Amino acid sequence: MTGDLSEGRESTATEESSSAAALSSRLLEEEALREEQQAAIAIALDDDQIPGVGAAAMTLREGLRIGGISMVVVLGLGQFIQWIDQAGFAVIAPDIQKSLHVSDAVIASIGGAFGVLYLGGAIPLSSLADRRSRTRLAAASLAVWSVVIFFTAFVRNAFQLFLARLGSGLGQSYQLPVHSPLLIDTYPIQARGRVFALNNIIQNCGHGLAPLMAGGIAALAGGNDGWRWVFVVTAILTVPIVLATSRLHEPRRGRHEMQAVLGEEVEADEDELPISLSVAFERLNKIKTFHFFLLGMASLGFALFSIPLFLNLILKNRYGLGGFERGLATSAMIVPGLIAVAIVGRHTDALFRRSPPKCLIFIGGLIAAFGIFIAVGILMPSLAPMLIIMAIGSAMAESAFAIVIAPISSIIPYRLRSRGVAMIGLYVFLFGAFFGAVVTGLLADEIGRRGAVAVVVVPAALIGGALIAYGARYVRQDVALVVEELEEERDEHRRLHEQGADSPVVQVRNLDFSYGKVQVLFDVSLDVYRGETLALLGTNGAGKSTLLRVVSGLGVPQRGVVRFKGRTVTYADAELRAKIGIVQLMGGGAVFPPLSVEENLRMAGFVYSRQELHERVDRVAELLPIVRERAKSTAGDLSGGEQQMVALAMTLLHEPEVLIIDELSLGLAPLVVQRLLGVIRELQARGTTMIIVEQSLNVALSIADRAVFMEKGQVKFEGVASDLLERDDLVRAVFLSKGEK
Repeated sequence: MTGDLSEGRESTATEESSSAAALSSRLLEEEALREEQQAAIAIALDDDQIPGVGAAAMTLREGLRIGGISMVVVLGLGQFIQWIDQAGFAVIAPDIQKSLHVSDAVIASIGGAFGVLYLGGAIPLSSLADRRSRTRLAAASLAVWSVVIFFTAFVRNAFQLFLARLGSGLGQSYQLPVHSPLLIDTYPIQARGRVFALNNIIQNCGHGLAPLMAGGIAALAGGNDGWRWVFVVTAILTVPIVLATSRLHEPRRGRHEMQAVLGEEVEADEDELPISLSVAFERLNKIKTFHFFLLGMASLGFALFSIPLFLNLILKNRYGLGGFERGLATSAMIVPGLIAVAIVGRHTDALFRRSPPKCLIFIGGLIAAFGIFIAVGILMPSLAPMLIIMAIGSAMAESAFAIVIAPISSIIPYRLRSRGVAMIGLYVFLFGAFFGAVVTGLLADEIGRRGAVAVVVVPAALIGGALIAYGARYVRQDVALVVEELEEERDEHRRLHEQGADSPVVQVRNLDFSYGKVQVLFDVSLDVYRGETLALLGTNGAGKSTLLRVVSGLGVPQRGVVRFKGRTVTYADAELRAKIGIVQLMGGGAVFPPLSVEENLRMAGFVYSRQELHERVDRVAELLPIVRERAKSTAGDLSGGEQQMVALAMTLLHEPEVLIIDELSLGLAPLVVQRLLGVIRELQARGTTMIIVEQSLNVALSIADRAVFMEKGQVKFEGVASDLLERDDLVRAVFLSKGEK
């Protein structure tokens, strides 16, 4: 008996194992099929099809003639003056440390604090920069920064200095979302590498002179508080630059990409919706090249802020250099970088014209080499070799940073560039710089400053460079998406200006969507016209609900466009889409069970005043009397059909122009379904546009004007709902049971 039981258990276990293996095998086969579909649909460009690639060479003089010289010079001077604060702080840090009586770890943390609001300010400013005048934003931010710098001269303790550094970071945070996008939109693609190099040379002259100026001013002022005059002088020098920045011309966003791809500039949409920050960041993270670039910059961030700070501490405590001498030494280290930037800027433009992937690989190599040279230099036993080798490493980093935005801009949609650059700051400063400075400070207490810098810099730079180079393999595909979006925008703009053109209320074009690495929508396109009811049909797992989520703003696609009444809403979040008229009724669980029906309605309409909500409830009650009849009943005590009606009432409170319903009749009794269909027909009579996911073909045909059938994330049929009956391959396999005819 025992043996029989054992054999039975073994047999059951074997069957379960076999079943699990079969399921795993089936899942792997399905995923392989999805990947094949994705590869078949994915678009990619040859190098000569990428904007700017294969184009005629352009000199820097020609590029400056097209865009004007004032933009690159004035922006460069703004960064020049702010380097006195950044680089100068590192030089006078030992003097500040002595004056305020703080440790290495504290001064490192204060230095890292700069990056916290340099990032923190860049995030909200990027939202303004993608919609408002970037030149005015730059002038206002620079003015605020000069005031903060002036008051930094009067701090009396470490906490006040910490706050001042936060303020300085906030004042400089406009640089990330404003400077690079302005240069990109002002100057042609063929000359961008050298324009960025020129801008970098101007600001790095500030980087080179700042230590010398800071050290010289502090030495000239003398005493323990001589460092305070550095901030006073910097604030005064900023005033004329603020005035010059306010007079810069604002360029059209995306103008050069439009000219390169379309041969013309598409007219700007003055009524374009605000771009949601969260949606923009999610969309940007789905750009594969950019995703790996961000990871690489996060890794590199661990090294960036530690090097200048701890180098100056080493120069003072190991070699006994005073403030002026430290400034002279670090200024001299900048000179090779100026030369390298000029050379690399020209080389990058030529390399990008030949092969954008190789351009990013080259930049990744520069960053990796930077880490090695810095580590070798910092460990040198004497001063001169240390400065020379570290200067070579710094030159590689400076040249990489100077020109990397030029090729990276080619993969970012022009509407998202300010947010894209702000994301770089997010990864560098939040994930890298702040923690890197703190970790280096803690390691310095254990293994010494030189060892700490070497231990942090080498892996940070090698990993960062490798990630950027790895992401280069996706450049063609990512640029292709940008090109496709520009062409689609041009075509839609032309179509809308044709006489008698009929604009769909909802328009979906070229939509791809993934959950993680699993893609579920492939190149989906559809139109929904005013007053139309569209039935979205298909098998389970076909992507119907996912498509509804993308239309309503609950999902962010990695490719494609969603429009509402001709306005692009791809980057608008669900809340904003609901405000303008796109409202979705979720399938199942759409009420709050512990609350009464009346309380559910109040929760749904909390954005309205008491009087307006009362009026809206009255209008909904005409369609759905249950909201009055069962107003005091607990929602959880209602039947499934009654809960669906309450959920529909909560949705109709917002009086949507487009009503999206996921699984209208699922699990409901026929009588309840008939009552719901009556409500739907009344909404149709009122002209409400609807998109409905429905499993029952009979229900779909009774209410829909048109039907879209989906299978495995693709549209297989689109047309008049009654015509679907002629597609036996779709209808018989999915919708008709044995008893149906």
